[in-house]
Amino acid sequence: MIDVHTHILPGIDDGSKDIEETFKILREACEAGFSDVFATSHYIEGEYEFNKTDREYIIEAIMEKVAEEGLNITIHNGAEGYISNELPNLIGEEVVPTLGESRYVLFELPLRAKVMYTNEVINKFLQMKLIPVIAHPERYELIQDEPSIAIEWVEQGALLQSNYGSIIGRYGMTAKETLLKLLDANAVHFLGTDNHRSNSIYTRMEEIKKEFRRKIGRDKFYELSETNPRCILNNEEFEIEEPKKIKRRRR
Repeated sequence: MIDVHTHILPGIDDGSKDIEETFKILREACEAGFSDVFATSHYIEGEYEFNKTDREYIIEAIMEKVAEEGLNITIHNGAEGYISNELPNLIGEEVVPTLGESRYVLFELPLRAKVMYTNEVINKFLQMKLIPVIAHPERYELIQDEPSIAIEWVEQGALLQSNYGSIIGRYGMTAKETLLKLLDANAVHFLGTDNHRSNSIYTRMEEIKKEFRRKIGRDKFYELSETNPRCILNNEEFEIEEPKKIKRRRR
């Protein structure tokens, strides 16, 4: 499996607090069956502003120790950018990294507020020949209230990354129910742990894999956890199936 969303770099956001915890997390990831992880620590203007080059230095140092310890895992650079009008420019200027030097860009929205310019940001990425990937849509109140909006993002050209933990109710039952709606609509393209701590989501992967396979089958789970994420590693596009419509709620 390939994890497209983690917060494992030490001390640069609200994820791993130090190098010891980072290595505990990496050992857990190996035990859970992950061969590759994208280190997508937050990039939030004015709060978490570690740039692409600084992240590369940290990853290189960690990978040296990974090799010394014989861990069978590879860390790739990345970021979870917080949506703003400036984010596409920051990526174009290589301040904020794409996922593993690919055309894929991971970004998030606020959990409880509606952003009026989301479509414009998606369009700007597409104009830059980048592939926008929206992190954990099932967690946004906007999508929980109106899942059809996520379908419209996909139709516009964005891809969706859902969190593994959502399937077991880690973010509440509403997020789980929203994930199931998106899966049923064939609108989820990647899975990621969004792991911030040791003794967290990696230690529950057997339960999570069992639940995903029960809901969507082994082949689809493999697609979301391995096949599609490998396209990011190889900087390749893959065929996107048209999502099913989800009716808007009547107001």
